[in-house]
Amino acid sequence: MIRKLFNLIFNLIILGLVIGVPAGWMIHRSYNGPEVHYFQAEEGEGSQALRFVVVSDLFGHVFEGGNGEIADLAGDTSPDAILIGGNMIMSDTAEITPLTDLIKRLTEIAPVYYSYGEQELDYVKAHSEEQGAEGAADPLREALEKAGAVVLNEEYVDVTLYGIDVRIGGMYNNAYEMTGLDHKVKRRYESTYKFLTGYQDTDRFKIMLSSRPESFVYADACDTWNVDLVISGNILGGLVVIPYYGGVFGGSQGYFPEYIHGMYEKSDVNLFITSGLSAPGKYLTRENPIPRLNNPPEIAVLDIDGLSRAGEAVESEKKEAEK
Repeated sequence: MIRKLFNLIFNLIILGLVIGVPAGWMIHRSYNGPEVHYFQAEEGEGSQALRFVVVSDLFGHVFEGGNGEIADLAGDTSPDAILIGGNMIMSDTAEITPLTDLIKRLTEIAPVYYSYGEQELDYVKAHSEEQGAEGAADPLREALEKAGAVVLNEEYVDVTLYGIDVRIGGMYNNAYEMTGLDHKVKRRYESTYKFLTGYQDTDRFKIMLSSRPESFVYADACDTWNVDLVISGNILGGLVVIPYYGGVFGGSQGYFPEYIHGMYEKSDVNLFITSGLSAPGKYLTRENPIPRLNNPPEIAVLDIDGLSRAGEAVESEKKEAEK
């Protein structure tokens, strides 16, 4: 009897090691040692290119070697600009200095453009209420801008990067089904509709930082709005990645979603989704029952080819007309 019990316990230990050790390693790998992944898209017939580094979804996590590792790896790729897709803190983050220190490091490499995700919006709401009517309307913006970032919350900026005219916008709200049956804009989307209408009115190369890919994936958003490149994160590459099958959880897209990680094309719009740098919880909790698994932290590098310098496209059209 004792021998049988011993064998049972021994077998359970071995089984636990067989299952637990790989799982533990895959969890550790998913929260440490960020990796640089390269992606490419063609945007036209021009001869120029731009390189962007995309980081997103840090959720206030600090890597074992410190978050300066993110800046070091990003700098090694020599980007023309750095795009941040939101959820870099938690809504209840007590100290944002690690984030602002990272922003300062990144701005030494290239211009930084920061769009809010759900966590930033909740953080701003909570801290604005704490400060009262006389407090700053957006205390997070103040800190990020002081660190050197350009904050884009239903806003856009026009920049020229190495002779290429670019418009960079940032938004969180949905870009689809913004009107009702009466064809009038729904009240909750009025500011977003106004922002997108103004944003698309340009001949510049248009980039939209949209935290949730569903904002442009669903319904008619890509057909309705004139955007060249949408950059998103938020769904963390499916959180749990199964070999040969990919990411499991896609938020509102369901299980094993179509748009989860990488470069896609939808209605002539290039859509890039990064798997991000972390997840809301490293350890199992009631709020976060599933950790990031077999899903290395990602620093994404986007090479956009086929672009034209300012005026080149117009000049090319003139030459074609003269033939």
